[in-house]
Amino acid sequence: MSLWFVSAAMLLYMVREVGMSPLRQAALSSGVQGGFVIGAVLSALFGLADRFDPRRLFAFSAVSAGLINLSLVSVVPGSAPAIAARVLTGLLLAGVYPLGMKIAVGWGDRDRGFLVGALVGALTLGSAPPHLMALGGGTDWRLTVTIASAGAIVAGLLCLRVGLGPFHAAAAAFNPRVISTAWKDHRIRLAYVGYLGHMWELYAMWAWVGAAAAASCGISLGDARAQWLARLTAFVVIGAGGSSCALSGWVADRIGKAEVTIIAMVVSGLSALATAPTF
Repeated sequence: MSLWFVSAAMLLYMVREVGMSPLRQAALSSGVQGGFVIGAVLSALFGLADRFDPRRLFAFSAVSAGLINLSLVSVVPGSAPAIAARVLTGLLLAGVYPLGMKIAVGWGDRDRGFLVGALVGALTLGSAPPHLMALGGGTDWRLTVTIASAGAIVAGLLCLRVGLGPFHAAAAAFNPRVISTAWKDHRIRLAYVGYLGHMWELYAMWAWVGAAAAASCGISLGDARAQWLARLTAFVVIGAGGSSCALSGWVADRIGKAEVTIIAMVVSGLSALATAPTF
């Protein structure tokens, strides 16, 4: 998952190199999200997770995403090929995150909250390293992109050695009518809207926390020190959610998933609102 935010983590240095327009900056940062949505819908429509061994599909997606992301080092930052590479990377990541959840829940029955929480925690931790890599790589964004891409390739190959759990089962065939039926149930509708709002808040924060921290620190610190502190801040802020995801999943198995979700979203939303006046 380090591929997801690698361009956002190094966006400043890409802009300094080629002078990107704001529109291209936004496209480079959000292209992965757009590609992920497309990939997730296509995967559901064609039932890819049930047509193929999820471990092999996970490995193929992770390795391919790593190779495509690596192509960023050979194209002009912010160019059409670079943006296309980010969209394709997101599309392929749709074969990583959802497949990872499918593999994980196959290993448990009553503790699925913890299993999913641990996986989401891994996603969270995996999204933070690009900022840590930037600390070691300095202004060389190509080095950071290369390291992140290599990590994805290695992770994909390792997945081939993962076993399927005793509770692994094929999902039901995709039926578009279920979407309409589910939307009519106000409980499911509220869950959809809540998840949409939370992910909008979360990914916006993850994508821009580094740039926001750099701008804030730059008011009172020199540029070099501000950039260093901003990278460290982004890594800590994103990575901090890793351990709490597993803990929240464990608690959810005991007191209820909806209750834990409500508490987490309220705290997260209030924290987001508090960000603006503390800038």
